[in-house]
Amino acid sequence: MVRSHPGSVLSGVPQGTLLGLLLFLIYINDIVLGIDSEIRLFADDCIVYRQNRNSCDSVTLQSDINKLHEWSNKWQMSFGVSKCCILSIHRKCTPPTLNYTLGNTLLNVVNSHSYLGVTVTSDLRWHEHANNISVKATKTLNFICRDVYCCPPDIKATAYISLVRPHLEYAAAAWDPYLVGDCKQLEKVQRRAARFVKRDYKPTTLVSSLISQLGWQTLSDHRRNSRLSLMYKTLHGLAGISTSPFRHPSKTTHSANDDTFCVLSSSIDPYKYSFYPRTIVDWNALPASVKSRPSIHSFRCAICSSSTNSI
Repeated sequence: MVRSHPGSVLSGVPQGTLLGLLLFLIYINDIVLGIDSEIRLFADDCIVYRQNRNSCDSVTLQSDINKLHEWSNKWQMSFGVSKCCILSIHRKCTPPTLNYTLGNTLLNVVNSHSYLGVTVTSDLRWHEHANNISVKATKTLNFICRDVYCCPPDIKATAYISLVRPHLEYAAAAWDPYLVGDCKQLEKVQRRAARFVKRDYKPTTLVSSLISQLGWQTLSDHRRNSRLSLMYKTLHGLAGISTSPFRHPSKTTHSANDDTFCVLSSSIDPYKYSFYPRTIVDWNALPASVKSRPSIHSFRCAICSSSTNSI
């Protein structure tokens, strides 16, 4: 017989099991009840947000934070307060000071924060995220250069594609940068990888030629194709994205099956180069035969083959 001691755990689920994940999701499933602001859950991450038009919106957001704190006390599922913060997305030079508390703790106000692996900033620009992932990718590339230096080129290429490029492409459809400096910073990692794979460090060698020989696309082409693939999935109900009010059918055509959309113009760069305004331009430029492909796989093959550099 096993005797219990004060404070001992009498039941539970072994860590690392699929059942544990399912029970956790069931346990926290009611956290969204009674929240007036927008709330998103992913595994053990929770984000609450709302558009702040006036002081009433601030009061509502604080009320929702209080409800989350009450929920955590009720179910003994404490938030990691040190990891919680307030990020205000705005275009003001001097934004208003907004203080929010979680329990008795005043939440820190930050200008940028990583959410699900993507660094979001208060101005919705992607320089900081591009810098962060280029640093991560470079560290991984350094590891590969050291450990597989003597391997054949195909092994080196596989190591780069498997271990380095995922850092550079993760969620790229959402954050695809538009500034030349950010794009060059990311391409620099792949250009260095191409020299490593081909063992060609001559200053007279064109790196673009090495990349072409390897059959690699540029990272900018990869990100463009990722955006177009997500657009295809959205239009065909294959992605968890609702039909957006930003997608307006073109008024210049009258076909019921028209797949061309009105261009969304803006003088604000973060919006102008965001997913829908930017991708609609690329989508409209695709041939009708590509847009009408019957499956996402055939669509991806078509847009890859139509790129300047084939994969």
